[in-house]
Amino acid sequence: MNRNLLMTTVMLSVCFCSCTQKQSGVFGVDYELEPMPSVHAPLPENSVPMGDGDTFEEVKLDLPIASGPYEPTWNSIEANYPGTPAWLRDSKFGIWVHFGPQAAGESGDWYARKLYVEGTSAYENHLKKYGHPSEVGYKEVLRDWNPAKFSPKALVDIYKDAGARFLIIQGVHHDQFDMWDSKYQAWNSTRLGPKRDFLGEWEKASREAGIRFGITFHHEYSWWWWQTAFQSDTQGDKAGIPYDGNLTLEDGKGKWWEGLDPRYLYGVNLREYESVAEAANTLWSPPKPGIFSGHLEFAKWYAKWWALRMMDAVDKYQPDFIYTDGTDQQPFSGSGTGTGYKCDAMQRVIADFYNRTLADRGEVDVFSIVKFRKTTNGTVNTCVRLVLRAELCI
Repeated sequence: MNRNLLMTTVMLSVCFCSCTQKQSGVFGVDYELEPMPSVHAPLPENSVPMGDGDTFEEVKLDLPIASGPYEPTWNSIEANYPGTPAWLRDSKFGIWVHFGPQAAGESGDWYARKLYVEGTSAYENHLKKYGHPSEVGYKEVLRDWNPAKFSPKALVDIYKDAGARFLIIQGVHHDQFDMWDSKYQAWNSTRLGPKRDFLGEWEKASREAGIRFGITFHHEYSWWWWQTAFQSDTQGDKAGIPYDGNLTLEDGKGKWWEGLDPRYLYGVNLREYESVAEAANTLWSPPKPGIFSGHLEFAKWYAKWWALRMMDAVDKYQPDFIYTDGTDQQPFSGSGTGTGYKCDAMQRVIADFYNRTLADRGEVDVFSIVKFRKTTNGTVNTCVRLVLRAELCI
C-alpha cells in the first residue's frame, strides 16, 4: 500500500477509562484447535539461553486459510493487493477507541501486567480496590468489570458528528481478554463481566452510521508480557506466596471460575529464559531476542491460537481493516516484540482476510496494518507525517 495514504490521515487515539451481531461471513472458521499442550515444570529463572532466532527457520503453520488468489506469503500478498481503497483516500479523520477491562484499575492500559509488580501504582490501586494478587487477581477484575453505561452507538453518533469516517476498535489487548463472542478464547466479554459482544455492538453502530471500522489485536506478545503474574511479593506478610497466575484448571474446582483454565488468560511460566523475568518488570521492554526453544510445541500452538482468534473476528464482523501491534517486521519474527517463535502466522491471517473479503464483497477494499513493518504493498505501518512534517508513531 502507498505510504502516502497515512501521510494525510491522522488517527486520534482515545482511551476510555470510565465505566445484534451480523451473520458470519461466507466461510466460517471451523478449525478445531487442539488443547493447549503441556509444558515441563519451570526451571530456575534466567537459567536457559534463548534459542538463536537468526538461524531458526520460519515455521509454516499447518493452518488452512480461505481459498482465493492470496497465498500466505509476503510475495503473494504484495503481488495481488490492488492498492489503497478509495474510501480511505477520502477519509481524512478517524478515531482510535482503546477501551477494555484494564480501565477498571484506573492505572493505565497496562494495568493487568503491573498489578503484579510491587511498588507500582497499579499494584497499590489493586490492593485497595480488589485485594492481594495472590488471592484476588486480574481474573476477578474480569469477573466484576461491567461498564453498563458504555454505549458504542452513542459514541459512534458523536464521532460521526465530529467528522470521523472510520473507527479503530480494540478487539483484544495484551491481557488476552477478547472483546467479542470469541470461538477460541473462553476468557471473553460475552462470558465474563458485562456479558456483551462489544465488537458486535461497534460493528452494528458503525454500519448503521455509514462509518468504516477496523479491529486491533495486541495479543501476540502476551505470552511474555504476562510473566509478572507468575511472581510473588518479595517482602511483607505475603512474601513468597505465588500470585494467581500460578493457578491451574484443577485449582478452580468449586470456585466461580471452575472450567476456565487460567493458562488461557495468563499463559505459562517462561521465566526460565534469560531476560524474561527482568523484562517483565520493566516499564515496557521485551525480553532478549530469540526463540523459546524448550517450548516449541507450545509456541506453535500459541501462534495458531493467535491467528485463529483474528480469523474468527474477521469472519464474524468483516472489518474494513485489521491492526496488529508490535515493534518488528511482523509478529512472531523471533525478535523485538516477536521474541519467542518464528512463523508465518501474520501472512496467513492477512491472506485469509483478503480472500474472505474478495468472496464477500467481490473486491479487496480493505487493508492491514502491521505496526512497524517496512513499506510494502498490502500492508501499512503506523508512522504518519503531520502537516508540520513531524513524525508520529502510534
